[in-house]
Amino acid sequence: MLERRADAAIIAAVGYFVLATIAIQLTSNGYDIATIWPADAIILVLLLREPRANWGWVLAAGWAANLAANTVARGWSPVLVTYGVINMGQTLLAAWLVLRHTPRSEIFASNRAIWRFVLYAGGVAVLIAALIGSAVTALAFGAPFLVSVGNWYFSNALGLLVLTPFLCALFDGSYVRWLRFANRREMWSALGGYGLLLLTTAAVFAQSFVPLLFLPMCLVTYLSFRLGRLGTKLGVMLVAFTGLAATLVGQGPVAGMPVSAQLQTLFFQLYLGALLLTCLPVASLVTSRRHMAIRLAEREEALRQVLESAATACLGFDSSGQCKWATGPVQALLGISAEEMIGRSCETVSLQVHDLMEELGTACGSQDFGPQGATRLIEFSPMRRPALVLEGTIGLLRQGRAHSGWVVTLRDVTERRALDLALIGRSETDRLTGVCARESFLVHLDRAMEDVGRPISLALVDLDSFHTINDEHGLVVGDAALVEVARRIKRNARDTDVVARLGADQFALLLRCDILTARSICERIAEAVRQSPVCQAGDVAVLSSVSCGVVQLRSGMTPEDAQGIADTALQEMKQSGRNGVRVAA
Repeated sequence: MLERRADAAIIAAVGYFVLATIAIQLTSNGYDIATIWPADAIILVLLLREPRANWGWVLAAGWAANLAANTVARGWSPVLVTYGVINMGQTLLAAWLVLRHTPRSEIFASNRAIWRFVLYAGGVAVLIAALIGSAVTALAFGAPFLVSVGNWYFSNALGLLVLTPFLCALFDGSYVRWLRFANRREMWSALGGYGLLLLTTAAVFAQSFVPLLFLPMCLVTYLSFRLGRLGTKLGVMLVAFTGLAATLVGQGPVAGMPVSAQLQTLFFQLYLGALLLTCLPVASLVTSRRHMAIRLAEREEALRQVLESAATACLGFDSSGQCKWATGPVQALLGISAEEMIGRSCETVSLQVHDLMEELGTACGSQDFGPQGATRLIEFSPMRRPALVLEGTIGLLRQGRAHSGWVVTLRDVTERRALDLALIGRSETDRLTGVCARESFLVHLDRAMEDVGRPISLALVDLDSFHTINDEHGLVVGDAALVEVARRIKRNARDTDVVARLGADQFALLLRCDILTARSICERIAEAVRQSPVCQAGDVAVLSSVSCGVVQLRSGMTPEDAQGIADTALQEMKQSGRNGVRVAA
């Protein structure tokens, strides 16, 4: 800790003394305020970097260097002690205000942070110091107060705004890291850009016939787009010191202005301020977007590697149904390479993957996915891989309220499907209706509860007034009604759904779909039951209906929980009039 304090104090003392001495010798006649005062920038940078425990060391070293530089360049005067205190107070206030509103690592990371820095470091802190310093100058030397305020403010604000961003990047190693990771082409491009900027600025300030001050600004803006914040900081430095050197020796468009030297100095200060405040926000925006692009590319590469090593293939389609990208084991699953998939329309690809693209083409026309971009599940065997059974998930993509395309994920469920079929083949069926018996259905339900990562729903279906049918027409008619209801349930369910008779007049369906699709299937079943007699023998025509309760299986739910929730919904449907479907809340 002591070593770091000593290093910070040495940097503050040596750096401040050198910069202050140069500024006084080159931009001042020894008595008035320097045109640009960059020395305070090195103290501000150290305060922004060092822990607050080291601030006293930095400020003391800066004050001593300020006193020494002014004594050497201007000669001793007791008032110099006060000037050093004012300069250190100025940088202390600027650092405190900036860090109070912006984390250390984000001082120049965004446009908002940049404008906060300009406001506090180049505005509030310098203005307060200018008022105090000018009051001291007026009392000590009788200098005009308002003129002194303007000179102090523009000199110190310009030094802080121009030099602080560059020194921050230099001290935190940003330029070293850029040199380490930049390739040869980037380095030559940067050197060429800075060389062109330096030559152009020198040419602009070497003559006073044509006011071409806009040319350096254009080149700094170009470097901002090419190199981001680092390019802007160094570019502004080159323009500032090249233009300042020419102006001080009486050359260039600023020195040729038919106004007093004081107004020339003010114009040059305003020019540099406009250059910095124009280009630095542009550079911040470019750098932020570049970092976002890098992070996005890294995430895309990570996702690509995950998909390439996974057993799931993923395909993307735009809103017109044309495949834009494909990754994963597409060749192994579909018998067509990922490269061949890209650029194919729904109709063209449907010749290759048949059922999947047919389903996707239907979705293109109907857009029947719901407002939140729900998914649709299908199972199919691709034409080039007929021995496989694939499960496809089609997800709708949206940009705001607009539909922008689909993402289709595919996985091989051949083994699972074979086990399901084997289980169904071995399981007992209900002797009367031919659907699954209760015990077989419970096995299916247990397995479904282990796979709730995809939409699965449970529906309980009761034949309304079944006891009345038995009482009025006898058990034979009642059994015939049960057989017919079971047949209509199976006919309106899908091949992938499991239909079972749990006992007496109650049936159950295990539906591999979300709750909205399950409700639609149950409403179709209810309509099929009530539209015609469930039993007709001679003059006897038995009309009936069914009541349904539906629930979607969720993680953490047990089979008993699912049956209980579905049964509650079923009872609510019966109490509200029967002959319909109720979805569990």
